[in-house]
Amino acid sequence: MVARDWQGNVLKAWAIPNLSCSSPKLEESMALRAAMLLAKQQGWTKVIFESDCLQLVEEINKEQTTEIGSVVLDDIRELRTKFYECCFTFTRRVDNSVSHKLAKLAISLKVQTEWKDVFPYWLPALAQADIEGSCPSFV
Repeated sequence: MVARDWQGNVLKAWAIPNLSCSSPKLEESMALRAAMLLAKQQGWTKVIFESDCLQLVEEINKEQTTEIGSVVLDDIRELRTKFYECCFTFTRRVDNSVSHKLAKLAISLKVQTEWKDVFPYWLPALAQADIEGSCPSFV
């Protein structure tokens, strides 16, 4: 997971083990819920959560729930009310590469890892490429 400021600068990054499960959509839902909890812990009140799972973003925004991960989606909807401003947007997979690289890294970890100010050497360049693809106005 990656947190950016309003200018697209990376504030923090997390690699959280044990989010893997049988359904990619459920896994993304669990990661989103974890991101919301981390944002709340940071005291952030105006947040935008991005996901490359269009079906998940649509279900959250349309208040629809399928049987897969409905409890997790209910948690997400409840957490949304805890922020002053909170929205969910779809981003293309190609523009979400930092999150996926961190998720792959998390597979080999035993504990949650957090970076602030000093990041893995590859993270800033990859994050900038993601921003350039999804939010050209930040460039």
